[in-house]
Amino acid sequence: MPISVGMRQVFNTSVGTVEVVVDRDSDSVSIYRFDAEHRPVAAAMESWAYVDLVDVLNRHAGVPLYEANTIAAELRALHSTGPSFAERVAETRRERAWGSLENAGIPLRLVAYVLDNVLVLVPLFLVVAYLDGGTWENEVRDFSVRAWLFLAVSGFGYFIVTEAATGATLGKLIVGIRVVGENGEPVTVGAAFVRNLLRSVDQIFFYFVGFISAILSKRGQRIGDRAAHTIVVRR
Repeated sequence: MPISVGMRQVFNTSVGTVEVVVDRDSDSVSIYRFDAEHRPVAAAMESWAYVDLVDVLNRHAGVPLYEANTIAAELRALHSTGPSFAERVAETRRERAWGSLENAGIPLRLVAYVLDNVLVLVPLFLVVAYLDGGTWENEVRDFSVRAWLFLAVSGFGYFIVTEAATGATLGKLIVGIRVVGENGEPVTVGAAFVRNLLRSVDQIFFYFVGFISAILSKRGQRIGDRAAHTIVVRR
């Protein structure tokens, strides 16, 4: 049976005492074998993520194979589950950052989206419809593929550029909300791209999918936010 001292496990084997130190933060495992007088006989250090524990214990530390298998199994069971200390610290920091921010809420986000459409996207649609030669009766039918492509790229780009540059679209600025990373840091271009790329998924059934995702998230995250690790908060 191993005796745990912090991250150190001590095993009594038929060839002497084996001490194993697993450091999940530095992703390392150190193995030492001592004789009856506690003099070091063998030692090895490997990466925890990629180490073959049985092989290191058997070939490098000289532990018989059947005992090496038992020790390796116990080590994996003790150290492979749960987050490392560094991961717990990072999660604590994210929680503290989130605790200092106020969730924007679904109503404000909906108003912001409507404003973006009324003030930016609809006027853009009308301008393109006029320039493309469409009429009020049949502009949809007469729209060229080039015009539809321009509208799609412009609309998509509008959200990405404004959120990456300032954290907010025009609609978000008006209602006083912004997009930030889960750690409270400004949103990156990559995150803005991902959250808006997945807007097409959130918009299914008139934003029903995004609404359900936000309702089920304690941070009000739609699918795009979850994938991009972003949240929408009050300014």
